Order: sequence, then C-alpha cells, then structure tokens
Amino acid sequence: MRNVIAFLERLLSAVLIVIFTVMVLAIIWQVFARYVLLSPTVWSEELARYSMVWTTMLGSALVLRRSEHVAVTVFVDILPQPLQIAIACLRDVIVVVMGGYIAYFGFEFALRGQVRLASGIGVPMSYAYFALPVGGALIALFVVANRLMDKGRVA
Repeated sequence: MRNVIAFLERLLSAVLIVIFTVMVLAIIWQVFARYVLLSPTVWSEELARYSMVWTTMLGSALVLRRSEHVAVTVFVDILPQPLQIAIACLRDVIVVVMGGYIAYFGFEFALRGQVRLASGIGVPMSYAYFALPVGGALIALFVVANRLMDKGRVA
C-alpha cells in the first residue's frame, strides 16, 4: 500500500506542476494579448480558471497527504493525549465523509456537464467539473492511507 500511495503522490505532484504551469502561461498570454496586442482572448482566461479548479482540488489532496494543511490546534494541544487522538480520528472521519460526498455528487455533476460546452475553449464542461470527483476521492483516499500508515495520529 505504501508503494501505491507513494506513486500516487509523485504522480499527483507532477500533474500539479504541469497544470500550474499551464495556468501561469495562460495568464501571461492573456495579459500580453490584452495589453500588448490589444486583442484579449477568451480561451486563455477560461483555461486559467479551469486549471485553477484542478489545482485547488488536486492540491488539497496532496496537502492532506503530506499533513501540510493549515490547522489551528491551540485548543486540541491542551487536551490529554487520548482525547487528542479521539479528536484526530473524528476529524479524519469527517474529512473522509466530505471527500466521499464531493466525489459522489461531483461525479454526477460532471456527467451532466458533458452536454454543455465551454464557450472559450469549446470542450465539454465535464473536463472542468471532473476535478471535483477526482479531488474528493483522492482526499478521502489519502486521509484513510495516512490513518492506516499512522501518519497524522494526533490533531
């Protein structure tokens, strides 16, 4: 299991680098086209926006995997260790349920988006919407993996 999760983490990092690079290049092109060429493009803004959605969902999963998310633990830190562990378990259950919820309903939403086309780039909206189920599933998977591999034991 550790090898699969490590592979997914490396793959996700590489995919995020590519998506983030595409987003930055699309924004640079948009600014250049608007202010230098005086001819703004619709596709670059739309591509940057959808890249940001994918970066947000996939980046959230990666940050949770690495336990690098922002956490305010001032109240949890003053509790006894057994209670800290119980709160961490409750937190993980809530995150897994929410990740599953996002994945399930995001998948349905993405399927409905197949009939709509993005106005600027002309692809089905489901390409952008599929960030929800993929990100939600990865979030749930990584939280479970962290718990099973004893990572993130305390809040």
